[in-house]
Amino acid sequence: MYDFDTPAPRAGTGAIKWDILGPAFGNSQALPFWIADSDYRSPPELVEALRDAAARCVFGYNEPGRSYFEAVRGWFSRRHGWEVDPEWIIPSTGVVSEIANVVRCFSKKGDKVIIQTPVYDPFGKVIEAAGRVVVKNELLGSAASGYTMDFEDLEAKLREGAAMLILCSPHNPVGRVWTPEEVRRVAELCREYGALLVSDEIHFDIMIGGSRHFTAGLAGTPENLILLSAPSKTFSVAGLKCSNTIVPDPVLRKKLRDWQEARHIETPNNLGLVACEAAYTHGAAWCDEQNEYLTGSAGIVRDFLRERLPEVPVAELQGTYLMWFDMTASGATSHELMEAMAKTGAALNDGLRYGAEHHMRLNIACPRAQLLRGLEAIAEGYERARKR
Repeated sequence: MYDFDTPAPRAGTGAIKWDILGPAFGNSQALPFWIADSDYRSPPELVEALRDAAARCVFGYNEPGRSYFEAVRGWFSRRHGWEVDPEWIIPSTGVVSEIANVVRCFSKKGDKVIIQTPVYDPFGKVIEAAGRVVVKNELLGSAASGYTMDFEDLEAKLREGAAMLILCSPHNPVGRVWTPEEVRRVAELCREYGALLVSDEIHFDIMIGGSRHFTAGLAGTPENLILLSAPSKTFSVAGLKCSNTIVPDPVLRKKLRDWQEARHIETPNNLGLVACEAAYTHGAAWCDEQNEYLTGSAGIVRDFLRERLPEVPVAELQGTYLMWFDMTASGATSHELMEAMAKTGAALNDGLRYGAEHHMRLNIACPRAQLLRGLEAIAEGYERARKR
């Protein structure tokens, strides 16, 4: 039995989530529910592996060994039912930075890249920074009714000549776990219209209420797929800078490797490799218990809102630890809501950054005592912001 109720000591350690609350939100004493990392300790088996690595007292140039690739292969096989050839795995330094590399490697300036909004805001930023054109395929539905993909609009935009689609699976911030049928349809459309499918599956282990993730690797179109994953969200090791890029097609894989080598993009942090291998070798039980804990926490949030803020719909959380609120009934903007809640003691992300005004995103990966205090602050801030 693992402990998710004891908070990790993060304030004053340089943790972005905790230590820039003053500049970012105007209240250094607010509780942080914004940046997507966890406020309980990582698995003890992972921590012990890092201690053993540090005890060697040398931190020179390293390459991942056979055991690393076997750990990644085994995790995909056991957890997601996809048999990954170790040759397909390219260790990388982070999912966002690797998306930036993929955009630059496999498209040219002026090319169109599709994202499905509201969505994780760095997608649009790295596309624009590369001189490519962001094309938005808006999700259908709402927090109240649930979100689905607009396949008619997606096909129209692929037909117009988009170079690639960035799929967020599970979806951040709306919390959807896409069904096998949805993922297969996306893959088929990308193949039909010659677009590269770039699947960001960084949250793929965080399943709520018994949901099951369907990886794009099983969608049957490996010739135009690049899949990105990492242990960073699951095990809260984002600062160790380790992710994995899975490229089944040998032509695409060689092109990406050549592009990276020409720019001296090195392998991940040594300790990141250690953490990833340990997590994927020993972390299954911890991951399962975390999912149970988060499922309970999501229920607490739903019950609280139903009682205290019944006019605020919350999207059903199927995957990730990020909950999505529609606060349109307040009459306040996302920024006004964020400011009011920060003053009352809860720092949340405003929905406008993801492309949805009047919405807010809440990170529930924290001890429940912290979550409960935060919910009270959210309710108070909402009442202050509400236009009467």
